Amino acid sequence: MQPFPGKSNIILAKIKKGVVSQPDLNTVFDKIKEGSSDKKNPALEGLGSALNEMQNDGEKEIGIEFECGDCCKKVINGSKLFFIMNFAVLLPARGDCLFMKVFSGGKLVDKQIMRAIIVPVERICAIEIQPVQEDP
Repeated sequence: MQPFPGKSNIILAKIKKGVVSQPDLNTVFDKIKEGSSDKKNPALEGLGSALNEMQNDGEKEIGIEFECGDCCKKVINGSKLFFIMNFAVLLPARGDCLFMKVFSGGKLVDKQIMRAIIVPVERICAIEIQPVQEDP
């Protein structure tokens, strides 16, 4: 069974090309909501509260590490981290960007810059406060 029946192939093709309209994006989020439990995860709510409390002391950068297949990805320069369903959303400060490094086989294989990232919670390995990244 396809995750997005009907318009799914069209929507996925647009996502891959980077051309997604707001109605198509809303359809994707609606399908994610349909497939997710309506129950709130108390652990994620507690984590979100703890992160907000840590950020009250001043502006602190947030980084996350997560697995994607055989790769480990590290995203830094986040300003806000929040949870929607079973997804973590990391955003940079207004007017800034996130920086991602992709590691495979213990080596840096790619670098990317992005405006936001949404990661399934079950793939997250670490959430870091004030991460300092040194190039290998």
